[in-house]
Amino acid sequence: MKFENLLVELGGFGRHQAMVILLLVIPRLTIPFHFLLNNFIAAVPSHHCDISALEAEGGLENLTREQRLTVSIPPQEDGEMSSCQIFSEPQFHLLSNFSNATNLPAVPCQSGWVFDNSSFISTLATEWDLVCDQRGMTKVTRPSSGRHFVFKRCWVMVGAAIFGTLSDRYGRKRMLLFSYLLSIFFAVASAFSVNFAMFAATRFFSGVAISGISIISIVLCVEWVDIDHRTLAAVMISLDWTAAAVLLSGIAYLVNDWRYLTITVTSQLVLATLSWICRVILYLP
Repeated sequence: MKFENLLVELGGFGRHQAMVILLLVIPRLTIPFHFLLNNFIAAVPSHHCDISALEAEGGLENLTREQRLTVSIPPQEDGEMSSCQIFSEPQFHLLSNFSNATNLPAVPCQSGWVFDNSSFISTLATEWDLVCDQRGMTKVTRPSSGRHFVFKRCWVMVGAAIFGTLSDRYGRKRMLLFSYLLSIFFAVASAFSVNFAMFAATRFFSGVAISGISIISIVLCVEWVDIDHRTLAAVMISLDWTAAAVLLSGIAYLVNDWRYLTITVTSQLVLATLSWICRVILYLP
């Protein structure tokens, strides 16, 4: 008797199948978490040039903070302070005639930037000054539309090829555990990155491992139900995307440091790994 026929004899979809789906849905939350993560960790807060070099030259001691910025940073066309330029020397006449601020000598930021930390304590942009000429770097690891969409496609393609082949050869559950462990390792490594190059590399391999979780879990889900219930099972396990989209914004609101946020959205894989080990110890299928 074929395994599919046996599933039909047992009812096709019962308590065991529901338990399998539940145990797979929880760790699968990390997939949409990581796909959407860069919307938060790569956010670029409001910023302006650090004016400490001009302050060190003297002459600004008796000015308020707002006045110091007025004489140090040129305005943009919309009236807001420039994010990427600073006056080569203080323009004190702007205190009395701010409308005459055009065509004044300005240079790119010389001493770094000052960021608004009211929404995010730390992001990729504030960590490595990925603003102005370097702003496009934050999009390299973002799995969204546009020319950087290829980054996502690469990790999905590589992960599908590797884990699709290995799971057929060595078994779904073994490779699922391997995917969990790799995802945890590279996610933590990316959170402790010392430069952007290390972060981009670890994010890529984290994406490869997460692709393994996606592929293997969906196959395990549909293999344990009969044909008539496979569409229902696939829809149920895919609800993790809806749940994650709702949860991630709340988590990012509470955890607004990019390193801690990266670890937080990966933490459920620790529970998944422990549950897998318990299933092996108890000889559960």
